[in-house]
Amino acid sequence: MTNQEITQEKVNELLSDAEYLLDEAEALKYVIDAVPYSETPPEGLSIYNMLKLIDHAQANYYRPITERVISENRLVRLSDFEHYKDTFEEITDEEEINIQKTLSKIIKHRAALINVFKRISLIDWEKELRGDRGELLCLFDLASKMIRDERKTLKEIADLVLIYQNERQHQREIEKKASQQKSS
Repeated sequence: MTNQEITQEKVNELLSDAEYLLDEAEALKYVIDAVPYSETPPEGLSIYNMLKLIDHAQANYYRPITERVISENRLVRLSDFEHYKDTFEEITDEEEINIQKTLSKIIKHRAALINVFKRISLIDWEKELRGDRGELLCLFDLASKMIRDERKTLKEIADLVLIYQNERQHQREIEKKASQQKSS
């Protein structure tokens, strides 16, 4: 037993946190085209691939695990599932990159996952599963980990967007000074 009592308040907070991704993806639709989202930084993934990874994780890892934990009476093991980071395929071909479609898919898949979450009874949130290192954790802990990982990735995306916006502003200032010097 994980000895954790899951209250309705905790579940409501989790649902609210899960819905945050819907809001973030919707907001990104309006600003994402102004940044080089397909540019891969020296360390890590491009913004596009970070978003694809979030969607891949929720649709192909967390949702199937959640559904199996709920539907089966035996202990589910995470080791029975390939980790989403191991099955994710980075997209680098500019022809295949469609950021608006990816954001729409994130929204659609998150709405579906939230619906799954809403159908889970309070007692089922306490159902246990065996973690990657053999530890016991409850379904609520797994969902919380998904949200923490997403928030971390969304922060990385926000940081990159800010860097790109600052670089663009700096470039405009340089160009403005250069044109002022030419006209003097």
